[in-house]
Amino acid sequence: MALVALEVNGAALVGATSAGVLFNEPGVALVQRRRVAFGREAVDEARRDPASSYRNYWELLSDEPLPRPAKGFRSYADLAHGQMQVLWKRFRDSVGDISGVVLVIPAGVAEDRLALLLGIAEEAGLPVAGLVESGVAAVRGAAAGRACLHMEATAERLAVSRLAAGDGRIRREEILFDGRPGLRHLRAAMTGYVAGRFVAGSRFDPLDLPATEQELAGRLDAWLEAVLSGGELSIQLEEAPVTATAVLTRDNYLASIERLLGAAGNRLRSWCTGPGAADVYLSGALAEAPGCAEVFARLLATEVQVLPAGAAALGALERFTPTAGAKDRYVLLKSLPAVESADGPDTTRTARPDAGALPAAAGNGEAGERTPTHVVFDGRAWRIGVEGLHLGSSPQPGGLSIVLSPEGGISRNHCTVVLENGQAVLHDHSRYGTSLNGAPVADSAPLRGGDVVGVGPLEFLIAREVGGDGS
Repeated sequence: MALVALEVNGAALVGATSAGVLFNEPGVALVQRRRVAFGREAVDEARRDPASSYRNYWELLSDEPLPRPAKGFRSYADLAHGQMQVLWKRFRDSVGDISGVVLVIPAGVAEDRLALLLGIAEEAGLPVAGLVESGVAAVRGAAAGRACLHMEATAERLAVSRLAAGDGRIRREEILFDGRPGLRHLRAAMTGYVAGRFVAGSRFDPLDLPATEQELAGRLDAWLEAVLSGGELSIQLEEAPVTATAVLTRDNYLASIERLLGAAGNRLRSWCTGPGAADVYLSGALAEAPGCAEVFARLLATEVQVLPAGAAALGALERFTPTAGAKDRYVLLKSLPAVESADGPDTTRTARPDAGALPAAAGNGEAGERTPTHVVFDGRAWRIGVEGLHLGSSPQPGGLSIVLSPEGGISRNHCTVVLENGQAVLHDHSRYGTSLNGAPVADSAPLRGGDVVGVGPLEFLIAREVGGDGS
């Protein structure tokens, strides 16, 4: 009898067996009068018939009535049950005699939804063998003395967990980020960028017509992968009633995604700097989104490892051991045995910060060489020191102050740039908020050469002295 694993993330429902990944299906349902379909079978037609399609029901899991009636389905839980039955049939048809199913759960799932999910699985006939959190399943091991950040996304949220290895196990210690943006917002940003380039190039918006909207959705990933590889791509819509062309560029596309992910990146950057810097791993549908790894590498100023498709389901299957007690099957495991021989998880590729953009993260013995030394504004440069450099409309005691005009959006003590343990750090004290590279800062964030700090309508460049002459 065989053990199988199912990763239950509505953005990508991944099933794995001992032979490898069996399926990777989106959480999409098409409920028409004469036809019901789920997953990839439903995707194309669901785009053409949005009134009969449902998405995000795995994330919105509940027994509450559906906002739109659907034949044979009363709630989001009913839709999830319907797709679960389809997936379970695929397992049985491919594997035959199955001893149990390990359910792999995204970090941060609420207990009430987890309980409902268990009920759905058992009602669909799955012999649940156990529950494992996705981060500890995806990351097989950690390098000695280093923590890991595991990044994944559902349709509505981004979840980042901090993992650590010890005593032969790898465990999730805490969730560092759990909130927007999710994959739905990411797809909207990708679509918006391409549609905007058509408007700029041809004064035609492909989102205005169903035919061109469907063509854009169907070709979006291929176009973006091509521009990431080539740097620039000229495209044309075949379904447009007029000649509709656009030019996509790698830098502009990545900048559009960076704006969306910037706030999350600012909050996480502190974990990727200094002697205790953590390694960063992307998995699931987030890892497959064009350009995401490159953008996170730029935002976090460190290398980002991209885990292969199905890493969480395969990792759970490799290292999970069923227990005899029925009660233990319903305990969500947040640790698994580590693979001792591994320096870290197997990855398909590594994304690095762009040359000339943010430098690689400190923690490799070069922290002093990477630390910014000055704040530059209006042709002048102020040195960053341990006493702090204050920015605001009024002078502050201790350290130096850059006194700004009391314009709208500038507080008296707006923010401080200070050298802490060899690392330049930005602290926000303002009523109105401080931005870093165009995204809001939550309390504080480490700084790198080339960063731009926004204070009201003003921008300050974070620079690093590279020559003895002060250049």
